[in-house]
Amino acid sequence: MSTSTSERIKHSALQLFAQKGYYGTSLNEVATMVGIKKPSLYAHFKNKDDLYLSILKELMDTFIERINIDASLRNQHSTKELLNRFLKNMVGFWKDETLGLLYKRTLLFPEEHFRTYIQEQFIETEAHTTDILRDIIQKGQLKGELPTQSMEPLIDSFYCLIDGLFVQRFFYSLPEYDKKVEHAFEHFWKAAEIGGN
Repeated sequence: MSTSTSERIKHSALQLFAQKGYYGTSLNEVATMVGIKKPSLYAHFKNKDDLYLSILKELMDTFIERINIDASLRNQHSTKELLNRFLKNMVGFWKDETLGLLYKRTLLFPEEHFRTYIQEQFIETEAHTTDILRDIIQKGQLKGELPTQSMEPLIDSFYCLIDGLFVQRFFYSLPEYDKKVEHAFEHFWKAAEIGGN
């Protein structure tokens, strides 16, 4: 099945935005990469902002899709396995050479022109991840795999774990990074098992 011109434009722009950022990428470069003339882009996207926002929206939707754990799977695994899988789904997304790179660039160095939109997209995404975390943790408490404890501090500490690993991805080779992911998760889980209020 052939890919539409619109999809080819987005695919090429995604690679360029990930590597060079919004301001470092020109529509001429995108058109050249696709193999079309720049005016042809305007048949698919109003302007560079329209193209960039379209890609950011798909980026966040893809992130949610990749990290999600199907509800049926949540009933088949232990709480520890589910939280570990959830973390590794996020880590796996960050490792993606294009999507992960654009995600990191967008959140750490948001283009001023799009800052509000990016913050709104992040808040929406976090609401989705929080729903998954809350569901996993509540079921874990009901099954007795986690002690009853206040939900908010446990979710906040999971996010701090994620944020730390997000930053560390910039500094370590994959084998070193994977080891840090394992160590960080194991210590998070031990603290969660102890509980606290």
